[in-house]
Amino acid sequence: MKEFTLDPVLTTSKLNYKVAEILVQQRPNDDDSQRFTDIRIVLVGGLGAGKSTLLGHISHGVKDNGRGRARLNLLRHRHELETGRSSSISHEIIGYDSEGQLINYATTNVSTWEQICESSHKIVTFLDTCGYPKYLRTTISAFMGYAPDYACLAIAGNAGCITEMTKEHLSIAVMLNVPVFVVITKSDLASPDQLRRTLSSLLSILKSRWMNKVPVVVQTENDLITCASHFARRGPELPIFMVSNVTGLNMNFLLKFFNYLPKPTRLDYDELLEESAEFQIEEVYSISEVGIVVGGVLGQGRINIKDNREYHLGPNSKGEFIKVKVISIHRHRMSVHYVHAGQTATLALDGLKDADWKIHKGMVLLENDSPNCYTEFEADLMVLFHATGVSKGTCGMINCGSIRQHARVTSVTLIDKFEQLSTSFDDLTIDQKESNANNDMNQQDGETLLSGTQGRCTFKFMYEPCYMRIGAQILFMQGKSKCLGRITRLIRRNSQPS
Repeated sequence: MKEFTLDPVLTTSKLNYKVAEILVQQRPNDDDSQRFTDIRIVLVGGLGAGKSTLLGHISHGVKDNGRGRARLNLLRHRHELETGRSSSISHEIIGYDSEGQLINYATTNVSTWEQICESSHKIVTFLDTCGYPKYLRTTISAFMGYAPDYACLAIAGNAGCITEMTKEHLSIAVMLNVPVFVVITKSDLASPDQLRRTLSSLLSILKSRWMNKVPVVVQTENDLITCASHFARRGPELPIFMVSNVTGLNMNFLLKFFNYLPKPTRLDYDELLEESAEFQIEEVYSISEVGIVVGGVLGQGRINIKDNREYHLGPNSKGEFIKVKVISIHRHRMSVHYVHAGQTATLALDGLKDADWKIHKGMVLLENDSPNCYTEFEADLMVLFHATGVSKGTCGMINCGSIRQHARVTSVTLIDKFEQLSTSFDDLTIDQKESNANNDMNQQDGETLLSGTQGRCTFKFMYEPCYMRIGAQILFMQGKSKCLGRITRLIRRNSQPS
């Protein structure tokens, strides 16, 4: 990536020494079906920031005409074409070969996802989200359900300020600990004064106490390499790219940045692989001659169609699970025979003979022989903002993985210091009886968690039971109110279906 020659004054030898900064990439797997590394980037930002246009330019290699031509290939619904507002999550990919060359739809002899994957050693998957406030829940589902590795915050350079929805998207990414970099679009259209005011508003947010970042505007190749290496190590530097989808200004820096981004590693990844499989369902399809196909993320374990295993699918509204088999697996529309923890895939299922059984988003596919579902759980909660405070009876939307359901707070315990909350989940247990659900916390029901405080809350789903696990991250939202927490205890119902 970079090469330096040491000053002879700094060395005792008369020889010339050089220092090189290199990019080390994972060696491709011997299996042709899994021969590439994969990272996921979610595109967020307010309405009119140019997210879809930016993604259309990146994936199709076609410059925009200034009126949104580049985004037409991404819009999925007729009302999106008419209004120009994305209302759903769109997926696109680009690839890089072993030499770092970009592979997209503009590449010779490439017109499908399969051809991109076959020619690439690295795949970047983009999730295009919604900037319109009405579809904020859809954007949140992209963060929670697809577990992105990075977030790209798009800001219109001619806006002259940072919109409220842009701040909302940025706050969600920071809450969920997703690394963020910024792309300022429409640089060719913005006047110098508009760019100055936009950058000034952005810098004031990035340097605030709740972010404490060091913004770096990428203008040269050295800036790019330095920012990429520091950003990958979760340093304080936050890259800012000023691009234009019409002229292609600085797009080369942005595309190289994607290639430099590594796949984040988890310290407990080897342990996750050995756990029983847990596949979170985000999408459900019915395909003729195939049957039911579900798409989502494998949270832990591994699924191999050669094992010919049976998995439990559910729960439904009654808390029941049924046994199914996985007959085929596709990743990036390529047929594979296995999928590992952290990867997205679509699975074709066999064994759904009951016509009344309806599969929906939020269900899971489990390798566990005796799966359970829950209507109540306890969580350590941090109230980031709440106008009136969280108390007994407070209602809001619970987001946990692919689960999105309204819940009510049934008890609250205030904790003065966050260090007193459960930070290790090794000694946590599942209650066997509903009578133990509230224990000594009933004495604290009069307490209220105000903004900036932490506590322990018990939640009860308002509609149907869900499969949950201890240690999972939750996002509790009500209007502009936002609370972040982790599940510490699961409370079973008195009558658990077999």
